[in-house]
Amino acid sequence: TLRVPVKIDGLANEEARVVVAAVDVGILNLTRYKPPAPDDYYLGQRRLTADIRDLYGQLIDGMQGASGAIRSGGDASAGFAASPPTQPPLALYSGVISVGRDGAAEIVFEVPEFAGTVRVMAVAWSKDKVGRASGDVTVRDPVVVTATLPRFLLDGDRSNIQLDIDNVEGAAGPYRVSVESDVSVGVDGAAKSLTLAAKQRDHLAIPITATAAGVAAVKVKVAGPGNFALERNYLLTTRPATQILARRTVRPVAKGESVTLSNDLFADLVAGTGGVAVSVGPSTALDAAGLLKALDRYPFGCSEQIASRALPLLYVNDLAAEAHLSLDTAVEPRLKDAIERLLARQDSSGSFGAWSVGGDDAWLDSYVTDFLTRARERGYAVPDIAFKLALDRLRNYVGNVDEPGKDGGRDLAYALYVLARNGTAPIGDLRYLADTRMSDIATPIAKAQIAAALALMGDRPRAERAYAAAVEAVKPPPLFETGREDYGSTLRDAAAVVTLAAEGGAAAPLIRTAIERVETARNATTFTSTQENAWMVLAARALGKDARGLSLSIGGETRTGPLYRSYRAANLREPVKITNTGEGPLQAVVTVTGAPVTPEPAIDKGFKIERQYFTLGGEPVDIASVKQNTRLAVVLKITEPKPQYGRVIVADYLPAGFEIDNPRLVSSGDTGTLSWIENAAEPVNAEFRDDRFNAAFDRKSSDTPVFTVAYVVRAVSPGRYVLPQAYVEDMYRPDRFGRTGSAKLEVTAAR
Repeated sequence: TLRVPVKIDGLANEEARVVVAAVDVGILNLTRYKPPAPDDYYLGQRRLTADIRDLYGQLIDGMQGASGAIRSGGDASAGFAASPPTQPPLALYSGVISVGRDGAAEIVFEVPEFAGTVRVMAVAWSKDKVGRASGDVTVRDPVVVTATLPRFLLDGDRSNIQLDIDNVEGAAGPYRVSVESDVSVGVDGAAKSLTLAAKQRDHLAIPITATAAGVAAVKVKVAGPGNFALERNYLLTTRPATQILARRTVRPVAKGESVTLSNDLFADLVAGTGGVAVSVGPSTALDAAGLLKALDRYPFGCSEQIASRALPLLYVNDLAAEAHLSLDTAVEPRLKDAIERLLARQDSSGSFGAWSVGGDDAWLDSYVTDFLTRARERGYAVPDIAFKLALDRLRNYVGNVDEPGKDGGRDLAYALYVLARNGTAPIGDLRYLADTRMSDIATPIAKAQIAAALALMGDRPRAERAYAAAVEAVKPPPLFETGREDYGSTLRDAAAVVTLAAEGGAAAPLIRTAIERVETARNATTFTSTQENAWMVLAARALGKDARGLSLSIGGETRTGPLYRSYRAANLREPVKITNTGEGPLQAVVTVTGAPVTPEPAIDKGFKIERQYFTLGGEPVDIASVKQNTRLAVVLKITEPKPQYGRVIVADYLPAGFEIDNPRLVSSGDTGTLSWIENAAEPVNAEFRDDRFNAAFDRKSSDTPVFTVAYVVRAVSPGRYVLPQAYVEDMYRPDRFGRTGSAKLEVTAAR
């Protein structure tokens, strides 16, 4: 408990108020934060400065800058400290406190587990007076325990918790230290004894082993002379050493037959990673539960993927009440987060960038605006200014298209559909396309978007003809389908045709034919993209209202309509039996996901990826044993024997004992330090995370077959670790991928 007495002088029997904040000095040092000084703000002198008062402020990017801001004084200068805080963050705030007429008050803060310096800052004011005060307070126990844990561990890793025990003001004598943890981390449970003299510091290394995936609660207890007792709690994330895989099985369920789900499904998966999604209904392709889980676990985040993961969540309640169980977190905050992230990538022209602010992809602009439109329809807040910019972008694009058939009309058709959904599409352009240019529209989804736009604008006859053309255009996928600029495939287009036709009230025979085309395309597809998954969920939602003849019993509970439900291992301690109690046959799709105990072998399917380690000077390094504090260059060499158009992602998962050393060192194009690297390619986006390095590339058929990317790591934590696999994948042709093998390595302590 931190008690802060406040005494305000200078009050003449008048009311006053005060606010007090107590903040970790380490946090304040990040930005050289200064305590609030209202007297300086109101009364302080300012140096003269020159202000330019003109119209340039109106030309600033309205999405990125502050228009027309006037500075008053030349005292300020920007600067940032480089040292991050080493203690858990502490930031406490009292709120506005009324002070008695005697000027006295006491603010009480309940301080969590913390050791370090806290800056206490107070600002007081009355009707015509202001005041301030600040001071630093050291918060600690008589014996200070500092624990250093790995940032994360992989299943099977062996590392240490480093404990630094400083007897600052405690009694001299013997101390006992014990460490406890839950099931995902194994700890040497034997208590350690050490003798500390007054003001003596000592160190302990406690071995730990990751035994499962999860978030481990680690508890450190210290007991000493005079009944001294101290407890500190930490969280340690443990992850599987292998990547999440999905096994999808389909089986017919005749009247009276059952499907049973039990924990036996997870026998070969790492504990804590297993899950199963089950969909029971008339379609094998539109298994909404499995599709939602696939979207949920996709680890990357370009604008298309953010929108694709969020779009089905708008309609999750329409699928079935149980569809909520397909998600790990609540729907509403995830949708709000997706909207914010997408709007953060919009520039002043209204365009959305794939990985950063702004771009020049009209199809992506339409897709994101389609999501924002649907979000507004479902009652989610989308700022009017940003939404108007997005629509204006599409209107400008439609108004400047010289040749409707350019690029197969993909971008134009989607833009017209989104405008029609907002009631602003030019009906003349739509009728012109439907009457004279449908043969120039290259894809089924574009034809269906024109049809849906006509239906929204009230032209049913033309809409029916366009829907028929869209269904006719959906063909079984060819043996080899190259990448498309509109992120699509035959399966995606077929699912979109079903969605748009069902939403637009197309004739039932057309919808049934489109569903058959989805089934055909899905049966020919082993791996699916975020686009395919999102549109298939929308198709399942559009068809889910037709529950005639569907009746199921789930663990004794009877329900009508298709079933979309997911379970984790903890939910299946008792087997769950699902029985078809209706009249007709159904299809059950069971998708088991989890990290396999045995790593998948290295593979090359359209791509080959090789991972090598070098000194910063370019000398090869044997990664089996590395000394602590060694810096290494990780070079990922990717070979694509037959380059083709594609949006490619490269992901290299780090061993737990390594950390990315300097995110600025990405490739030889960025630093002379790695000038020895050959065939270095510049990624369109790179991410440096605690557990992995990601890089995205836009590939063309004219590119060289071999390209590389590199980054720098440092060996930081002694121990024995799993070296996970590195992956490369065409994100919208996921059947084209490659991965390395896995290995073991050791980080030895520096001497």
